[in-house]
Amino acid sequence: MTRSVRELAFDENYTKVYLRTQARGFSTVEQGYEHPIHIAPVRLAHVLSRIDLRRQDKNQERTPAVPLETLFLISKGASKALAAANSNQAVAVQSIRRDKHWGVFERQYLTSMLLHMKGGLLYVQISRSDWEIPRDRKERLPETHEGKYPRKFRLVVERGMALADQQTAAVDWRDPVFAKPSRTRVTPTGKVVRRTILMESLEDDTEYGPQVTGDLSPEQLRALADLEERRRGGEISEGDYNSRRSQILRGGAVAP
Repeated sequence: MTRSVRELAFDENYTKVYLRTQARGFSTVEQGYEHPIHIAPVRLAHVLSRIDLRRQDKNQERTPAVPLETLFLISKGASKALAAANSNQAVAVQSIRRDKHWGVFERQYLTSMLLHMKGGLLYVQISRSDWEIPRDRKERLPETHEGKYPRKFRLVVERGMALADQQTAAVDWRDPVFAKPSRTRVTPTGKVVRRTILMESLEDDTEYGPQVTGDLSPEQLRALADLEERRRGGEISEGDYNSRRSQILRGGAVAP
């Protein structure tokens, strides 16, 4: 039996982000995530803005997976958590959007997800998308668990992403397509078009991994040269290249 151990990493305006470890007995379950990773909040917002879903109901409506009202706040918290996580900690997000009904009764809607980095790709599992929280659940919100899908929908992804499963996107977050935030709009004829949306920040200060400096050891320089040669020869994927390059620059040993 495994259990989840949570550490609060971000709490702002009804959005909470946790670092979550899986434990078995008194031991941590090794995950091998490529954390910590530095992705600017605005770049992460651009990624999330391009993930849509199609609900499995009679209308099969295509809608954004993350509400615009909470998009940047979720991205801010997830960015902070990914930079603080270790190789065994996934990032769990619980964000509440509050709304008024008839100007009197407040309704609350939950968007929750799980994120981690592996193989140079950012995996984003959407568990709930703007799900109305029953009144008796407001003090005990449901958590997201990997591979479990409590709500019926399927993600719709485009360039820079692929479906890892029905509700998980594997994202090449460095793709230039994520330089701008956009949303999907479906015309009456069924044509899908995208439009740029306004964001709170116009700067993308993403750190694309450690940079080469003059302080590298001879061993690191040789390892970088060998790695570049393997990349040019097509022996390793771009994701493997970026992951191993980061390891070398951080001073870690890299498997051949």
